[in-house]
Amino acid sequence: MSDEEAKKEPSVTDAEKEAEEKKKEAAEEAKTVSFQFPFILLKTKRGLNLMDRLAASRFTKHFGSISLYLFPIVGAIGFTLVLISVSLTLSNASVRNFMTSSGPLVNLLIPGLNPYVPLVYGWIALIVAMVVHEGSHGVIARYFKFRVKTSGLIFFTVVLVGAFVDIDEAELKKAPARKTSRVMAGGPMSNFIVGVATLAILMLVVSSMTPIGDGIGVTGIYEDSPANKAGIQPSDMLLAINGTKVTGIEDANNTLSHLKPGDIVTLTILHDGRQEEKSVTLAQNENTSRAFIGFVGLDSAAIKSTLDRYRTPTLMSPLLYFFLPTFASGQYQVPYSDMMHSFYTSPLGGSTYIIANLLFWLWFVNFNLAIFNALPLYPLDGGQAVRAALTSYGASKGWKENTAKRIVTVISLAIVALIVSVIAGPYLIR
Repeated sequence: MSDEEAKKEPSVTDAEKEAEEKKKEAAEEAKTVSFQFPFILLKTKRGLNLMDRLAASRFTKHFGSISLYLFPIVGAIGFTLVLISVSLTLSNASVRNFMTSSGPLVNLLIPGLNPYVPLVYGWIALIVAMVVHEGSHGVIARYFKFRVKTSGLIFFTVVLVGAFVDIDEAELKKAPARKTSRVMAGGPMSNFIVGVATLAILMLVVSSMTPIGDGIGVTGIYEDSPANKAGIQPSDMLLAINGTKVTGIEDANNTLSHLKPGDIVTLTILHDGRQEEKSVTLAQNENTSRAFIGFVGLDSAAIKSTLDRYRTPTLMSPLLYFFLPTFASGQYQVPYSDMMHSFYTSPLGGSTYIIANLLFWLWFVNFNLAIFNALPLYPLDGGQAVRAALTSYGASKGWKENTAKRIVTVISLAIVALIVSVIAGPYLIR
């Protein structure tokens, strides 16, 4: 054997090392549970056949191409929102006060940790978003014949914090940038599409809603007041006082101005869809000598206005769809919030409240997952796609080997600094 042939033939040691690595890899893939401190990974090969079937569809080919073009647009939206958040945090004291009073966990979109994300709707939305995201990565990877080893869920102790699809990294690194970028774009773009679709369905649900009546919506009751003693509850609607129709607080005050404390009046109330008559002995307002029923309410016009604004898109209305129905300040802006939903009816009946809230959180979580992962921040999908594109471009221009990596690192550090300023800014600026 010539020296040249001997050099080409791998040594026994190298062959053994390669076999040992493959053996370890196979053993790792065979595990259903693995620990990567502080996370627990539940792995499965179930669903891989489904990915193969979806990868073979014509839709996947077009989806991969469309995703690649939408990806930078969604990333730009995400970056713009980060800049807006930084600007508001640094310039608006009320925003900083809200952030400090809510605590740092308000920045995490995890039910049970973020006080404003409901457990049931939040977990359903988060699980759907993660499955859609990672599943799309896997489907497009299989379309390009990349090996998908396993898929699964990621837990922090007992809290579900993510999902994953284990794509062969060696194959991804060797692949052209156009293929790698499509795989990276698939996850965020699928979230974006699901988010927009669920928002559209939410708009249809809200469009089916109408006010239950033309009266004053009761939003609060004073303790030991006549209204409280009569059993009037928040979510009831006051239609008339002594037969005189009232559609707003001003109407009620005008009617009460002709009465005095101690008078007995009949209130016409709409409660759970039924009209009821309640006799109430008027009390005296602590601040004035006028007669007092003891409730806080919304005018009929305000109830109608909340619904009309939400279901009629305008240039400013997109901001409405980011109002959390769980925020105290957002209660009056969202027709399906805890405070407002009882003042409307729909052909969907009592399920309207549940359906609308579930659709909102599906939209909100998917949209946020899409724009965050589309940011050019390594190791997020956006950062990996930018790095692959720059590496490919740099190779054609004769760049040094690590130039693309350094550019992405600088961009990533800049974005991290912006995000940290949003989180830490409220505590540092007083």
